[in-house]
Amino acid sequence: MWGNFLYPYLTKDGGFLSWSRPVVRLPTVIGKLIAIPIHFLVVSGFPSARTYTAVHRNFIRQHWNITFAHQPRTGVVAKRILARVLDQINHDGTELRPFFQLSLESIISPGQLTRENAYVEVKAAVRQLAQVVWKLECPPGGQRQPRHLLDTTKKEAVGYHNGVITVMLNPQLTTYLVNPAHYSTFRLEEYLRLSNWYSMRLYELLAAFRDTGVWEVSVEEYRKLMDCHHQTDKRDRVVKDKGGQPKMKYANVADLIKRTTEVPLLDLATTELAFRVTGLKADSGALGRRRIVSLRFELLQPQPAKRIPEAWLAHPVTKDLVEKLRGKWKIKEVSIARYAPVLGRENIAKLIVEWERKENSMLPITDREKYCNAAFVRAAKALKEA
Repeated sequence: MWGNFLYPYLTKDGGFLSWSRPVVRLPTVIGKLIAIPIHFLVVSGFPSARTYTAVHRNFIRQHWNITFAHQPRTGVVAKRILARVLDQINHDGTELRPFFQLSLESIISPGQLTRENAYVEVKAAVRQLAQVVWKLECPPGGQRQPRHLLDTTKKEAVGYHNGVITVMLNPQLTTYLVNPAHYSTFRLEEYLRLSNWYSMRLYELLAAFRDTGVWEVSVEEYRKLMDCHHQTDKRDRVVKDKGGQPKMKYANVADLIKRTTEVPLLDLATTELAFRVTGLKADSGALGRRRIVSLRFELLQPQPAKRIPEAWLAHPVTKDLVEKLRGKWKIKEVSIARYAPVLGRENIAKLIVEWERKENSMLPITDREKYCNAAFVRAAKALKEA
């Protein structure tokens, strides 16, 4: 029944995606690399050179829902391509560019770059990115929904040709990618130096806790964030043991911790996100040997925010919110700097509406500085712990 399905592969002569007959895997598990019908143009569809001037900011602004999405494991080159694309996004606008382009040299270290292995690396990376599905927490209700990373529906090139990589992002991700209201940032230069997927993934996650310096996560959620959950077969069906229970990747928790943090501990040791990790065990009241139920990551150099992000002061919407917070509502500058990116524009606007309503009630706010600062910090911490 699958005889008429086609799938893309990279040819040797032009580095473009053509069609062949595959062994198709049913997309039964969300959040994994799955086979999907993907449309690509042949070599004539690729821009032979950059057709726009990219603006590089040298840092990544990433929505929390993307950082904490259940992401499939890809190769390092795929991660670097995506980072270079995110670096080009204009956060003063409202839409994604139709396509993004970057040079081959920008994602592969000079010592690694040869004509042959560059082709092989990019071939694998483009295929991986084209098949990536993220499980994002979406409002209302916080249900996780699958979203393809790339837009593979248009009759335009997505791939590699003549030293230029072309990427088209899924427009459904616009609200998460363009001027996100709730985000963390990390340095592009440091990130691109990493050569291990687990190191890159932990760098993203730990960047979200740069101000507090502590991240505690359940083993179950950690598995999903690091793509170490259920084992799957070629059709992405969950593999079960003889007892009918799902098989886990790195089933032993100690092995899970070692496999996913051993290299990152070394890779991140010289970065601003150097860390240590501790396994937290269940309460002593439990019968038998206590097992590790959660992990605690501690940054060795936490960096509490002291200045309001420049991006917030530059954008008209967030600038207006900042002026209201530190003006009428007496929110301390350090609290705005630390917690405004956590709360995001929508939550801050809701807080202001609540305060306005209380001001006009029978029990108005008597001390704005004390009341509003406490409410502001409490709301941000509650959101972080959610």
